[in-house]
Amino acid sequence: MKLRSLTLRNFRSYAAENFAFHDRVNLIYGENAQGKTNLLEAVHFLLAFRPFRQVKHEELITIGASEARIKGEIESPAGLDEVHIVLGGEKRTIKLNGKLVYNASKALGRYNVVAFLPSDIELVKGGPQTRRRYLDALIFSLEPVHLTELRKYHRFLVQRNAVLSRGRNVTPESLEIWDEKLIETGSRVISRRLEYVKKMTPLLARIYADSSGSRSEASLRYATSFAAGDDVEAAYAESLKASFAKDRARGHTTVGPHRDNLSFFIDERDASVYASQGESKNFALALRASEIDLIKTTLGKTPVLLLDDVTSELDERRRKFLFGMLAGFPGQIFITTTHSEEVLLKGEMKTFRIRKGRAEPPTLVVKVPVTK
Repeated sequence: MKLRSLTLRNFRSYAAENFAFHDRVNLIYGENAQGKTNLLEAVHFLLAFRPFRQVKHEELITIGASEARIKGEIESPAGLDEVHIVLGGEKRTIKLNGKLVYNASKALGRYNVVAFLPSDIELVKGGPQTRRRYLDALIFSLEPVHLTELRKYHRFLVQRNAVLSRGRNVTPESLEIWDEKLIETGSRVISRRLEYVKKMTPLLARIYADSSGSRSEASLRYATSFAAGDDVEAAYAESLKASFAKDRARGHTTVGPHRDNLSFFIDERDASVYASQGESKNFALALRASEIDLIKTTLGKTPVLLLDDVTSELDERRRKFLFGMLAGFPGQIFITTTHSEEVLLKGEMKTFRIRKGRAEPPTLVVKVPVTK
């Protein structure tokens, strides 16, 4: 899969800009706050139908404009696709090959992208909600039905909590319909999360060891808010029944996938508590690199890679590991940097110098030697 071209209109700092990309390496450089990350975000939105940052759609529209447009040509196994996204306030319209996409969740997974971001360290040091959101986003890029199930679950959760908010008048019978729906959707969400954590853990352990050069073992653990056992659905049903009195007293549902926790461990120690800054960066790097292998093994596809100024966040060893991995990567790469000489890649690539939301002409295909 390759992104051939990109057209932006009123997207963040880009009033009007057209890009034609290289099949392999696209180096985007310039000073800070010029629009490099905005360009990567547009690429991500086009491929994943969502930004890689938690923002409202209206924040992506250039100040003073009423809408933003992202348009691109994507070469996929099915042929050449044209994707056109229009953002107006909180409204998002997607067209694929000229046809309106009424349900974006059905288009998820058509294209795959992995983004390495400086903020990835928050996956390690942040709270449970950040890690749950990360895991769910990864899963629904591989199995779009997961997003549908998750949305249903949260809709049913809101309804159950609304009943619980009535206080002492609530009876188990008044929750029965919502319990059934939560059990049905919630058990599938949990089972899918457990499945992908199991798949990803050995990939992460191998890549973390390779990138760190140490014998430390990295692992993932998914902890349910109840004793799930082998039969998640039955265990969840029993747990909802057992937690009725507590739920009624608190006015909300206290068990379920919305209360579960994905934890990261290094040598059996919780990375969110004990990992150093260097270990946290390495874990985040290994986590993203593991996604590449997971996509390949699950879907048989090579994702597009986006790397946003990550070289400045890595020490020499991890930088060499990263660029060694990229050198052998067969797909398309987009990488931003303030200093192009820090990009330790050789061969043909296309460079884009960004200044004030514009790609300065000319854009050239250049040879960049490996720096030792």
